[in-house]
Amino acid sequence: MKVAIVGAGISGLSSAHYLKKLCLEGGVPLELVLFESSTHPGGVLDTVKKEGMVLELGPDSFITSKPWALDLAKELGLGDSLLGVGYGRGKNTFVYYGGKLLPLPEGFFLMAPSKLLPFLRSGLFSAGAKLRVLFEPLVPQGSGGDESIRSFVERRFGREIFEKAAQPLLGGIYMADPDKLSLSATMPQFLEMERRSGSVLWDLLRNPPTSRGESGARYGLFLTPAEGMSVIVERLCRSAEFARQDYKTPVLSLKKSEKGWVLGSDRGEEEFDAVILSVGAGAAGLLLSDVDPQLGTSLSGVRYVSSAVVTLVFDEKDFRGLPECLGIIIPSAEGMNLVACSLYSRKFPGKSGRGKVVIRCFLGGELNPDAVLWDEEEIKTVLREELARIFGFDNHPAEIYIRRYKMSMPRFALGHKEEISGVMHRLSRHSGLALCGAAYFGVGIPDCVHSGDLAARKVYADMVR
Repeated sequence: MKVAIVGAGISGLSSAHYLKKLCLEGGVPLELVLFESSTHPGGVLDTVKKEGMVLELGPDSFITSKPWALDLAKELGLGDSLLGVGYGRGKNTFVYYGGKLLPLPEGFFLMAPSKLLPFLRSGLFSAGAKLRVLFEPLVPQGSGGDESIRSFVERRFGREIFEKAAQPLLGGIYMADPDKLSLSATMPQFLEMERRSGSVLWDLLRNPPTSRGESGARYGLFLTPAEGMSVIVERLCRSAEFARQDYKTPVLSLKKSEKGWVLGSDRGEEEFDAVILSVGAGAAGLLLSDVDPQLGTSLSGVRYVSSAVVTLVFDEKDFRGLPECLGIIIPSAEGMNLVACSLYSRKFPGKSGRGKVVIRCFLGGELNPDAVLWDEEEIKTVLREELARIFGFDNHPAEIYIRRYKMSMPRFALGHKEEISGVMHRLSRHSGLALCGAAYFGVGIPDCVHSGDLAARKVYADMVR
């Protein structure tokens, strides 16, 4: 069986790993060929090692509440090298609001409290907002149709909870406008809470999801390889045993043949028994526009947003006033360019080197799309001014790393789940063709790994049928 993997991000490489595994177990000969338009594998996973530091310029960890990335890491022999978040004393998230850094109350889970006493004592929310949350159990259930995150939060908890907490937390995760994000496609657990208990608050109080002492992000659920996230990419490339890896080779065409599929690139046309497309939904839609116009149109309808991740390295002796937290979120109402800051040297002190303070800053997203287009000097100027506002003095980083991710984060709009369900149903008509990536079932690393596994299973089932 000769299979093309188009796209060398975590999804495509995972599909290759799982397909190789299935073929070994089934005794099916396999020849894998990788096509990638850039110069190297890994997609957004990007690790820099320098002077005792292991810096992540893309995602810095993966969550374990969804098991797929952790299971993969163990399969790749990385289980013993995984590091948890090393908090020190600060274990929560701060909100920069009204010119002050204010902690999210302990146990606050994305849009609602799972512990009442810390929430009621919080200086972040007004008495009116707290009262509104206490009355949430009296709010009727929704109509049952898809609903935006903003609509859901404001309906159940009020505008202040949305503006000060849910918008910066969830908008920061997806770099999107929560007014346009589908709740069922992004945070279905809250919809299930409402359906199950009639009240999100009651459900959270009975079944608190956060670890003790945490707020905002569930930091205790995150792991990272000590050698860097890119070691996952290296191990996947090794385990797949590709017959060929063609970098700087975008795929230009795809069509059916009597035996399978013909893939076209600058290297010419080549026939394969099966193809796994692990590219953006729009690119996949273009490739499939002639094969299946309806499928191509549906895929081309998935929208993406851009962002920039800026990693700043300071000498510890030059940095004063680091707050006792792991991350800072900034509501859009503050009118700042920064979406959030992650205190990397607090989260993963073992990867940050001695005597260094490392901060990862997030810019852009749907609410500020131009930020990703700024040149290096503009980014430096904005960060210098806004970090000075947050930390109270002018910081001068010893090093700065800027990564721009243009149109790389899919935005799960209203109706996304139904649209993707239709895509996958239609895809089932095409033997030897599979899709995987962040655009379908989830944007996190575990979701991408899982989508690669599903793609491998489809192709394998098609081929041995």
